[in-house]
Amino acid sequence: MELDPQRFFNSQQRHVLFSLADGLCELCGEELGTGWHGDHRIPWISGGPTTIENGQALCAGCNHKKGREMQFQDTFKPRPFQADVITQVIDGIESGRNRTIVLASPGSGKTLAYLSLATRLLREGRIDHIAVFVPRVTLAQQCEIGWQHLTPDRKQAGLCELFESPRFGKIWHRTNEVPLTSGTGTGFVATYSALATSESIFTEWAMKHQGRFLLIADEAQFCGDDRDGDGGGTRAGTLIQKLHGFALHSLLLTGTPYRADNNPLVLADYEDARPGDPKGLRPLVKHAEATYADGIAENYLRTFELSRTDASVSRRTLGDTSERRSGESLLTYNLSDDGDGLAEVLRDPRIWEPLVDQVVAKVRDKQKFNAAYRGLISCMGQNEAKRVQKYLQQRHPGLRVGIAVSSDTDAPRALAEFRSLPMDILVTVRMAFIGYDCPEITVVGILTHYRDRGHLMQLVGRGLRVWSGMPPREQSCLIIAPDDPRMQEFLEYLRGQNEEGLRRVKEREAAAEITESSEKEQLALSYVESAVATTVRAASNDTDIESDELMLIESIKVEVDSAEDATKFARFLELYGIRTKRVQDVPGPRSEQDTEVIVQMPQPPRTDKEIIEDVRSRTSSAITKYLHARGMAPGSPGYQDAVTKATFRVNESAGFTAKTANTVDRAEKRLKAALALK
Repeated sequence: MELDPQRFFNSQQRHVLFSLADGLCELCGEELGTGWHGDHRIPWISGGPTTIENGQALCAGCNHKKGREMQFQDTFKPRPFQADVITQVIDGIESGRNRTIVLASPGSGKTLAYLSLATRLLREGRIDHIAVFVPRVTLAQQCEIGWQHLTPDRKQAGLCELFESPRFGKIWHRTNEVPLTSGTGTGFVATYSALATSESIFTEWAMKHQGRFLLIADEAQFCGDDRDGDGGGTRAGTLIQKLHGFALHSLLLTGTPYRADNNPLVLADYEDARPGDPKGLRPLVKHAEATYADGIAENYLRTFELSRTDASVSRRTLGDTSERRSGESLLTYNLSDDGDGLAEVLRDPRIWEPLVDQVVAKVRDKQKFNAAYRGLISCMGQNEAKRVQKYLQQRHPGLRVGIAVSSDTDAPRALAEFRSLPMDILVTVRMAFIGYDCPEITVVGILTHYRDRGHLMQLVGRGLRVWSGMPPREQSCLIIAPDDPRMQEFLEYLRGQNEEGLRRVKEREAAAEITESSEKEQLALSYVESAVATTVRAASNDTDIESDELMLIESIKVEVDSAEDATKFARFLELYGIRTKRVQDVPGPRSEQDTEVIVQMPQPPRTDKEIIEDVRSRTSSAITKYLHARGMAPGSPGYQDAVTKATFRVNESAGFTAKTANTVDRAEKRLKAALALK
């Protein structure tokens, strides 16, 4: 649709509209104040011209109400949490609040919440653009592709299809490219790192579009605030606060009320610390919230089972400096009683190898229900991740394993391929998974020593999202983890949330029936000398299984070829006794033929930047082939001059150089011109 190049009524037009309305709002009849709106009868975004004939003078309230009452046949129906976010932001704008803080567990639908919000604000004429900042390149690419991308047959696809026009157009992933946006109804997504590196580009854009864009700070725990002057802030936090000064409204989305260092989030407010809190942390003032319990109650998050592996740890201490003691000592204890030295324990193959084997076994169990199910293993660092990958390849040949260990280099492509291609297990590191959306992941192995609740929820959240490929209540997330005290605390938190969610489900079902019927101190140099995995226990929201019983259940599962979760199987045995259950068509080990199929699978969706780079490379290859056909080879006399002349012909024919061919259409025109060289 071609839009009028003049977006707003000029001063002369506004004077005429004011006179025609006799200084009164043309809808409610109230006297027009200084902030009255020159409104398009046919919305500008729908092709309405900026003319006197298509204009009317409205008060601000009537103009915004008109935008809300426009009827759209969107297929997107917001969850209660998403609707609450939209309502809170609109209320904030109209009441003069310039920011909205949202605390949301993974899988709650944050992306669609802010995209639907931006669409509404665009339709109401409040904004022209959206600016999104995320911590990882993977998330930036996921945002662009998720909203809108082209399929291999050149058809438009993505979440944008849930909304009818007018809606946002492209939301490009940008690093240091200009312009960041192109025309009204477009946006950009960038990483906090890109913001820090190219501050002037983003600041100048914000100044140019002051008051006409929505600012999104996703995973806002990366934006630390140095309000206490103790150096706890971050560069990203400082710059987000700067851009906030130019935005119509800022929306901060976080999975945790504090950063890992317990410092506050930028732009966030906090209440006074609660009495008895050992850390003295102040509760976050949040405007909307989505918890794990909400996800269970509303059927978009899975229930869980946590399998905890205990270990016997031997710690040797050298040169004990405590009073009246000397020499060295050896202390043996259970990991479940003392998590000290957890990082060292998890580096011992006698600990992590059994945990990895459990992940493989559970993934194969899940694949008996649906072959597309897969697992995730999170490691402490790149070296540990590579060791796990090597172990999987050697111990479990035929297993389809992906690895993503560097957040901003190889990881984006690896994560995209794992989500799009048939795979079994993804090995990653601590931060590479944040915001990653792959609902086929149903088994999560925790080989990290990080025990911050926010971090654990982010990690476990990769396996909690309900997948459309199976009925919600037939899905669960299996968590494989070491049995340390902090993990036990996290289990109790999950249990409480799970029970609360299931309680709400029961209450809703009962109501429906009624309606129908009517920091650490080290005193001496010590190290973990050895650690050996010992017992494995399982726990879900309402069931505990000790080691001996779990071993018996797992052996029975093997005998009857059952893939049920251990805790669920235990309930079956308790209620009905042992029943043989044969599952047909159980997938066996992966063959070389399966690997060939993977190579033949279509590539995952790509961002515009990736497509342009690919087309640019093909254009260069086409020029090289053209010269080769004319007997010109690289390195031969006059070859570089021939390349320059051929490139000039391509640019002249297409109308763009390699630098100015910064859209997919332009890049493809250059490729077409290169292929037409004669």
